[in-house]
Amino acid sequence: MSKIFPPTDEAIAQAAVFLAQGELIGMPTETVYGVAANAMNPDAVAKIFASKGRPSSNPLIVHLSDASDLGQVVADSIAPSILNQVKKLSPYWPGPLTLVLPRSTRVPDIVTAGHSTVAVRVPENPIARKLIRQCGFPLAAPSANRSKYISPTLASHVEQGLGPHVAMILDGGPCEFGIESTIVRLDGDHATLLRPGIITREDLADRLQIEIRDVPEVHSESTDLIAPGMMHQHYSPRTPARLLDASNSEAVPPHCGRIAFQPLPFNVASKYTVMDVLSSTGNLSEVARKLFASLRQMDERQLEMIHIDRCPEQGLGLAIMDRLRRATVGDRS
Repeated sequence: MSKIFPPTDEAIAQAAVFLAQGELIGMPTETVYGVAANAMNPDAVAKIFASKGRPSSNPLIVHLSDASDLGQVVADSIAPSILNQVKKLSPYWPGPLTLVLPRSTRVPDIVTAGHSTVAVRVPENPIARKLIRQCGFPLAAPSANRSKYISPTLASHVEQGLGPHVAMILDGGPCEFGIESTIVRLDGDHATLLRPGIITREDLADRLQIEIRDVPEVHSESTDLIAPGMMHQHYSPRTPARLLDASNSEAVPPHCGRIAFQPLPFNVASKYTVMDVLSSTGNLSEVARKLFASLRQMDERQLEMIHIDRCPEQGLGLAIMDRLRRATVGDRS
């Protein structure tokens, strides 16, 4: 029997009961679907790591229903300069932005991987916010997929990957944005972009009017991760995948699929066993929204190879290419 339920008041109330009992729930957000647990219950949070096969060194994002609830999870005393940065970014809350801030001792170590900071956001999705309000406690909710596999953007993806581990899944339809939230660490005199996303580097710089730094690329699971989404290999299909070179002139092997960001000439498209064109105009918002679902569909086709387009690494293109580089980590082209 399916564990997917429409997000009625009754279903949301039942999901809140399960969460209060220490169970896991599949939850829609505007970015990707999350597997949620009571963030203040270490035993419940441990079920997230076990269900996903997620390294304990990889911290989780804590989700709040409103920015006014920030005091539940952050330190009682935060530098005024950091609070000023939070205020400047408030137009993105609720929204697809995660802030890494000094943590409260009330947050269990398992959530933060023992760090002195906590990753926190206020999702924009009304189902997620209603669920968190109904619970009355914050939710830890990483993407609802097995560790390193492609993130879920449909309720059915959650059931396929984590169905045995969740009590129920709230169906919010396709995710609005399709890639995970931007993560930024606020340090007072500067900010560090830990994971690019829908809120772009340019958006952050415009709001904060300070330097936006990057962190070194992570190459090992054992590395002490500052925030989610930083593992070298991530978002990966089982099928070998390759990013095309700038000329798109590579030979096409047999049984190869192609994920294109815009329509291709017939003489190119006809070389592929299966094609998926994500946007009729190359619109990167549309590409981002459809990318993970396309990767999953290609992965189910029993292909020998998947070819994927590139795009310029600026604006939203930076986030798209971040996901694709981690998805094609075996391809060093």
